[in-house]
Amino acid sequence: MRYALTGLTAHADEGATVEDCAIVIKEGRIEALGSRLSTDGIERVYALEGCHATPGIIDAHCHVGVFNEGVGEVGNDGNDYSDPLTPEIRALDGIYPDDEAFGDARKAGMTTLGIAPGSANVIGGQVAALKTGGNITEEMVISDYVGLKCAFGENPKRVYGPKGKMPTTRMGVAAKLRMALMEARLYGEKKAHHLTTPLKENETRAPFKVDYRKEVLLRVLRREVPLRAHAHRMDDIQSAVRVAEEFGLDLVVEHCTEGHLIADYLARKEIPVIIGPLDGTKPKVELRNATMDGARELERAGVRFAIMTDAPVKRIGALVDDVRNCVRHGVSPEVALAAVTTVPASIMGLSGRIGSLKPGMDADMAIFDGDPFDFMSGVRITLVDGRPVHGELE
Repeated sequence: MRYALTGLTAHADEGATVEDCAIVIKEGRIEALGSRLSTDGIERVYALEGCHATPGIIDAHCHVGVFNEGVGEVGNDGNDYSDPLTPEIRALDGIYPDDEAFGDARKAGMTTLGIAPGSANVIGGQVAALKTGGNITEEMVISDYVGLKCAFGENPKRVYGPKGKMPTTRMGVAAKLRMALMEARLYGEKKAHHLTTPLKENETRAPFKVDYRKEVLLRVLRREVPLRAHAHRMDDIQSAVRVAEEFGLDLVVEHCTEGHLIADYLARKEIPVIIGPLDGTKPKVELRNATMDGARELERAGVRFAIMTDAPVKRIGALVDDVRNCVRHGVSPEVALAAVTTVPASIMGLSGRIGSLKPGMDADMAIFDGDPFDFMSGVRITLVDGRPVHGELE
């Protein structure tokens, strides 16, 4: 199907705003976009004067579907407490696609979620990226592996310390991660040697014994996916950086609660971060320096950041309000919007498909009935792959 939306104010890449914009959508992708673009020959045209269009809103770090809303312990599948090292676990396998949070996300203009395992383990498992439309996981998923979740600080200590099992300290957390990465690197060297050693005449190469856990870690060591490190305190952030540099990994710091205290350090290291949940309570020591002014300090230093809800820690639909609150606290509107569009798309390696309004991209967008930075504006229509999943085109 080919159709057009007209009369929009479109918030495109890098703060560019296109007035009186028409967006042509064909077979789930943006075909054309421009001011006063001709719609001659297009069979369906929907006039949306007064509305604003943004790229579909993206939360790169949440737990929707693995910690289900309103069902308690039986719906908690985000942590496997059996072992501090569980790289083999995939968030995708624990997602309940009818979790009501998916519906809440759609109502809030959200089109893609990065769904992560929890932070009980030093290595928690593989982060998946899913569209919010539909209820068949295989049809919603964009990628089942957009990063490997690991956790520094209080959480692994709190889980394994009472069991008398390493890690019981921050030193132990870093050591467990190092040991896992070292073993995977040695495994990769052994595998490469096995597969490249020249064979003698008439000799057949024996099968190599594959270790799935280590294969998952090899993708991080090869920088095919980033290490996504849960770290609140500045010391934990620096430990994550230290380990990543030792092994030559791509790193994303998640939560980054005290990141504003070392913003220049993060900028110098060129490390992207995902901050949040914002504007919440401080139930543990690691959160004592949380502030709504943190995003402003990160922008000032030149740190590239996305914003997360960590849902269900915070309501998934609150992400747009977090953008507005960041602007209220001094973040530029273009950087605040990028924090839920282009930056999370890039962090998840999906910027060729989502996060921007331009030809060739998936037709994922949020259409607001007013200025998206105004708290009084609501999401009128959410499109996923050009299909309304909230509201109606009429």
